[in-house]
Amino acid sequence: MSSNEDYFSALKRIIEGKTRILPAKSSINKDTVALEAGRKRGSIKKSRTEHSSIIAAIEAAAAQSLNASKQTLNPDSLKQKNKTNHDEIKKLKKDYEQALCQIVSLIHQNHSLRAKLLALTGDSSET
Repeated sequence: MSSNEDYFSALKRIIEGKTRILPAKSSINKDTVALEAGRKRGSIKKSRTEHSSIIAAIEAAAAQSLNASKQTLNPDSLKQKNKTNHDEIKKLKKDYEQALCQIVSLIHQNHSLRAKLLALTGDSSET
């Protein structure tokens, strides 16, 4: 495989989030593509004419990635997500309070049953 083919397959893996060497959510730039292709950082240079096509592809992918990330930061979707998170927190707090009440009730019942057992057996060694 030629170096350009290595670079293009590395770029494809970075875009798909299926990297082999780098973390999955790596930014798209010349250095990360070079590292993912198994080359050294800085091996993709503008001064090398054979790299012009991969550089153009990297810049296009980086711009597309930036636009996609800007769209995910839509204020309306963030507000909706925030509201959903708050609703989930309220539900979890309610469930937590119910679980605490049940635990307290069970502790009280356990204590009461131990006292009855102690009264029936007359054994003072049980606590």
